[in-house]
Amino acid sequence: MDRIISRSLVAGCERVAAWADLLDAINVFPVADGDTGRNLKISLAPLIGSNGAPDRLPQMLIESATGNSGNIAAAFFSRFLEHAEPGGLGACFSAGRKAAWQSLADPKPGTMLTIFDTLAQISERWPADIAGGHADSAIEKLDAAVRATTELLPELNRAGVVDAGALGMFIFFEGFFHRLAGERMPMPPVTERFGGLLTVSEAVAGGQFSGYCVNTTLRSRQVFRWPSADEGLGESVVAVADGDRLRVHLHTRDHREAREKLERLGEIVDWQVDAMIDEPAMPRAAAGSQTVHIMTDAAGSLTREEARQLGVTLLDSHLVVGSRSVPETLLDPRELYAAMADGLPVSTAQASVFQKRQSYESVLGQYGRAIYLSVGSVYTGNYLTACQWREENGHGDRFAVIDTGAASGRLGLIVRQVARAAQLGQAYEDLVTLAHRVGENCDELVFLDQLKFLAAGGRISKSKGFFGDLIGIKPVIRPTAEGAAKAGTVRKASEQMPFAVEYLKQRYSSNARLTILLQFSDNEQRVCERIRPEIERQFPEARIEVTRLSLTSGAHMGPGTWAVAFCPQMTVV
Repeated sequence: MDRIISRSLVAGCERVAAWADLLDAINVFPVADGDTGRNLKISLAPLIGSNGAPDRLPQMLIESATGNSGNIAAAFFSRFLEHAEPGGLGACFSAGRKAAWQSLADPKPGTMLTIFDTLAQISERWPADIAGGHADSAIEKLDAAVRATTELLPELNRAGVVDAGALGMFIFFEGFFHRLAGERMPMPPVTERFGGLLTVSEAVAGGQFSGYCVNTTLRSRQVFRWPSADEGLGESVVAVADGDRLRVHLHTRDHREAREKLERLGEIVDWQVDAMIDEPAMPRAAAGSQTVHIMTDAAGSLTREEARQLGVTLLDSHLVVGSRSVPETLLDPRELYAAMADGLPVSTAQASVFQKRQSYESVLGQYGRAIYLSVGSVYTGNYLTACQWREENGHGDRFAVIDTGAASGRLGLIVRQVARAAQLGQAYEDLVTLAHRVGENCDELVFLDQLKFLAAGGRISKSKGFFGDLIGIKPVIRPTAEGAAKAGTVRKASEQMPFAVEYLKQRYSSNARLTILLQFSDNEQRVCERIRPEIERQFPEARIEVTRLSLTSGAHMGPGTWAVAFCPQMTVV
């Protein structure tokens, strides 16, 4: 594949990832399940990191596809890639469009299919050089196609929004053409371009399909044909063929019955079922009094669900597990730790500067004022990137960027306290002050089970890791603003909890009002059933929460790791 096309595809993916929360918020059709952005992030992730296997990209896209939007997009791009050569965009768009339409049991205009139709029409009009002299005109036609979705589908018209999938593909291809045209083409914020069409009417909020979302792969015994093969399978059925395999997505009220019917079409080799609960999605501004939005890095110990409840935007890095590159917040922790235990190569990769800048633009476009609680600058360049963008764009009065000096649990603690204060409607300046106070007063201990994972990531020498594990050394680490500091060592896992308790008792009285954040890797049961009760007994006045250790930290420290972060309970003064 041509290098510039490859780089342009990456730009499109990164832009979708930056605006994914907005796509989730306006997701109305075919069901209001609030996951269009999430599904596109997962499904298109192979375009960002194929990890040295570009020939497998079409197959990886189909294997990674999830959800209605993700499977349709995978159908389009898997065929697009077969024709991805310089000057051949027309063939790419035509092949992708045909595959996307054929993947659906009941295709409807007014969805991302309308965007694919428009791309094919554009390539027919300017077959030789879309990017050179016609990129701006192409974007205007795609803009009109997105706006048309509101009139093409009654559900969107009642909701007063454009189709989330169509907007997702517009965002993708605006980034794609921007990179293809040498980054000379302006890209106004999505919220500025489509203002007035990005808020779901309260009259239609909620009312989503109640049942199950199924994503499965079959080894097909027969040629799959619409419409007979989909009879009775469910709703929103998408099927994408890849050799003798068939990727199927559907919504159903009875996933067991759906499985029985699918087994008649072929052998099921992969099966995933997610419940779809009939309840309204949480609005972007859940607390009516909240005037400041909080964003942070996913390197803090804060899960996607916890961030949603706190109204926090998470900025992803990527985890590369074997040949797969997955946004950190969307990777199943069990997959990560199983891969590490099996010796599969695991690494982390920062989001590009382009994606980070798009993320800042997305948050300010949606919320007006924001505070970015950045992972410590000693660990990444995220703080400096955000500061530079703020100054270049003149947002100093509405975008505070704070170097927390923290990662994992310390960062998670800072974010929790500031986000809860923001939900109570605390002022921008007071929240900034609170963030600094919490950061100055919180601490963390991280207990490793084995050194070999730090050695594999280059944090220590392999010989040091080997001999440390050989003689049973289990280090205790304090992540600080200056980097990771050694707090001590223990010889046995049973000595870790007494070490933590003694460390806390040396600094706080037993009746201290603390906030304590316990974090687990693949050892949730141990942390919840053995460690938490003892911490509660020693510090009965403490507020204790348990969460998953950030996967960035887990990827470096490995299975068996757990951590405790702590600070005095604080409020805005």
